Amino acid sequence: MASRDTTVKVEWNGKELMIEAAKKMETNAERVGMMLDGAVVRSLSTGQKVRRSGTGRGARLVGLNPSDPGDPPHVLHGLLRNSIRHRVEVKRGRINIWIGANTPYARALEYGNPKGHLKPRPYLRPAIHKNREKAMKRLVKGVFPKDKKGKR
Repeated sequence: MASRDTTVKVEWNGKELMIEAAKKMETNAERVGMMLDGAVVRSLSTGQKVRRSGTGRGARLVGLNPSDPGDPPHVLHGLLRNSIRHRVEVKRGRINIWIGANTPYARALEYGNPKGHLKPRPYLRPAIHKNREKAMKRLVKGVFPKDKKGKR
């Protein structure tokens, strides 16, 4: 007599799923880094009128419309804006996205410099904070795909 039992085998490939999810998140992290990098650059895109001070090799540009304290710095040469970079670091199951600038005065502009009497002109933290939700959504995009009915 044949058995009338119906059985279904459910198999969980957790390790493989986690590996695929980690790969996807690492790819997404690079995209998030580029997005935040661009947001910071855009926050530094307000120019200003300048005049040339001095002559010959010692000549330099002087900004005629500096930013107000609390606002992102206005562009004079574009060195700060051009130095904005991101780096993605994956260590022990963690993904870190680093965004920063590589100019000697980047930190003084972001946080201020009491010795030099420079009030903060934050550009990095506000741009990242403004794009935080968008970055988080982009980081997990496609990691947990939806089925045809739109459910995860």
